[in-house]
Amino acid sequence: MLHVWLRAQHSSLAVWHTDTKQWHTVDSWQQLHDTYGIHSHQSLCLYFPSNHLLQVDTELSGAQLKQLGLTGKQYLFEESSLAPVEQLAIRQLGYANHHYLYALAESDIEMWQQSALLAGLTIQALLPDFLLLPIPEEGAGQQVVLYQDTYTTLLRQSVHQGLAVSYLPLIFERLPQLSEVCVLPSLDFSVNALVEGFTDSYTDGIDDDLGLQNRASGSAAPNNIAPEIVTLIAERQLLLTVMSAVPTPIENPERHGLNFFIKASNSQLSLYLRVAMMVALSALLLQIATDGVQWYRYNEAATVTQSAVAAQYQAWFPNEALSTRTKLQAQMQPKLRNDGQVSASHIGILARIAPLIKQSSLQAQALVMEPSALSFTLVAPDRSSLDEFTSLLNAQGLTANLERVNSNEQGQFSGQITVNVIADSTGQSTGQSTRQSPATDS
Repeated sequence: MLHVWLRAQHSSLAVWHTDTKQWHTVDSWQQLHDTYGIHSHQSLCLYFPSNHLLQVDTELSGAQLKQLGLTGKQYLFEESSLAPVEQLAIRQLGYANHHYLYALAESDIEMWQQSALLAGLTIQALLPDFLLLPIPEEGAGQQVVLYQDTYTTLLRQSVHQGLAVSYLPLIFERLPQLSEVCVLPSLDFSVNALVEGFTDSYTDGIDDDLGLQNRASGSAAPNNIAPEIVTLIAERQLLLTVMSAVPTPIENPERHGLNFFIKASNSQLSLYLRVAMMVALSALLLQIATDGVQWYRYNEAATVTQSAVAAQYQAWFPNEALSTRTKLQAQMQPKLRNDGQVSASHIGILARIAPLIKQSSLQAQALVMEPSALSFTLVAPDRSSLDEFTSLLNAQGLTANLERVNSNEQGQFSGQITVNVIADSTGQSTGQSTRQSPATDS
């Protein structure tokens, strides 16, 4: 795994060489791939600029932070975040009874991951670059480690605290207990050049017990420290210590608590696609539920229908049992064939009655076909018309009776006429077997 340091958003990339313990710079992501990708270095740990990192020191306990949940922790950064708090990735570190919260915009994470992907590389760990600085030996804010070059200024206060400095005097104002500033050499100089320059400038100020240390006040600045920093330290009467070490990557970056690594967006579904899939899944579940309800109701209706058919069959044929092993159609079909002649008789009666109704002033309203009779309701302007039509049917050789005569609000009368239907041996319909047709009488 490559350790790559991005000191500023548009700065060159610094790559750590484990064998020489030195940083070497490349100009772009593509040059990084061309230089190191051919050596099978496809994954990397990126140390991003700490000025993108937000920090909150909270007095809440671990249980209280757990109750807040992710959304509650995000809103703790509401006053300091330019990005919407819903788009912040949150990390939490605990030390003794203190808890530290860190936030990073997901848009920054995605931007760096996409930059690496375009160059054919993948980011496996994403850490703030203040972790490259050594941990101060003195706690309680008495000692800090400072690094500065043309791209960044970093300050580390403790194991869990560090930041990118934009205005150093303000930081010193917020550290009233500060007594010593340890300065790391810039990447622009080698360790040997730094030590030689420091030795030449501070030959008379070396302390055998403390190593390369000296009071900043009244001394010339070493080559790797900006004059304004030396002046600021001298004004505050702080101890200036120049360290020979350089920023060094940490071990096991993937397991670090401040690893903001998130799977690349190309391996995840987009928000629109996720919503579309959720809608489609909801529609599928709704369709399955609807089909299940319809299937259940269909089974209920089928059971009720089967019971009704069995009851009707028993009513029609009380001496025959309905077999569950034989289809209902096979049991009913022979009987339906036997009743076909009755239907022909009914049709013959209707063929004789229909022309008579059309020739009269009556209006047919309802028809009921029974096995041995036809009942139809006629509407007439007066009662006598119904009696005359009944007499006419009887004169035609049909057995007709007028029943249930009623009047309506319009002054009309409706009556039910019942005609007996008897089938003769030749299949011709007659009104009564003992009567002859009017033609025979004549």
